[in-house]
Amino acid sequence: MDFKELNYIITTAECKSVTSAAKKLYISQPTLSYVINKTERELGVRLFDRSSNPIALTYAGEKYVEKAKVILREGENLRREMSDIAGGDSGRLNIGMPTERAGYMLPKVLGRFRESFPKADVHLVEARSSEIIRDLEEDKIELAVLPVCNKDLPGNMVTELICYEGLYLIAGDGMIKDGMLIKKGDATHLPLVDLSCVNDLPFIQTSSEQYIRKYIEQLKKTTALDPKEVIEVSSGFAAVQLAREGLGITIVSDRAIIPHGGLSEFNCYRFREPEDLWEVNVIYKKSTYLGRPASYFIGLLKEVFSSTSRNP
Repeated sequence: MDFKELNYIITTAECKSVTSAAKKLYISQPTLSYVINKTERELGVRLFDRSSNPIALTYAGEKYVEKAKVILREGENLRREMSDIAGGDSGRLNIGMPTERAGYMLPKVLGRFRESFPKADVHLVEARSSEIIRDLEEDKIELAVLPVCNKDLPGNMVTELICYEGLYLIAGDGMIKDGMLIKKGDATHLPLVDLSCVNDLPFIQTSSEQYIRKYIEQLKKTTALDPKEVIEVSSGFAAVQLAREGLGITIVSDRAIIPHGGLSEFNCYRFREPEDLWEVNVIYKKSTYLGRPASYFIGLLKEVFSSTSRNP
């Protein structure tokens, strides 16, 4: 038994197809079939039920994959620890972030990271928030950066606070009238909008797998927000652009606003008092050994983004 064999069988189980797994692993189908058959002969059990379509794990296969994932995780932890002992300036850092957040955060830290760890390979997985958490649970990535707190995560996860981000309501010119405001703005505070007065305006929201959408759904349960018309888009950037053009209102974090020029470029409003914030955390599994590159990367995120963070 070796790590390559373990990975081959885990990948086949995930793909539910020898052909698809072979393509993902960049090996031939006969080679993969040979490894699976050889492993089954050595163990004396069937790992896959080939009579089903797609193929499925047998009970023995489920146990094999469960243990194989643990072995691979511990093997990777051992590699990181040995790398640290040897100097810790090489290896691979697997990070998961939504595309928009990666575009905003990585350029601010990646240059300094590469100066300190020029031999380290950074691999970015860009996906929706729910997919990133799944990849973290399955040890496909080492770290995730998301606006989610510990109580909303599986119990085997650890969070470290990077920063707080403000949340704002964005609208096109003339959409929010004075009568919709609880307080007008001043030199230090944005206007405060009454959410019960905006329900007749189209509301632009992102897909259900993003955390801003989860936040909006919770907001609807705890405030007077109850829009009659909802427009769904794929990203916070799209929501901001549509709102700026007067096609509706939206609620996003300042992370979606800053790349477009910042708060001063939009009609921005508070919708709670005090200003609503959410945590942005780096997340990893309790069982993960954080090598020197990963620890340094986390420290960089905190240093760079906490300086502009809004305190609760």
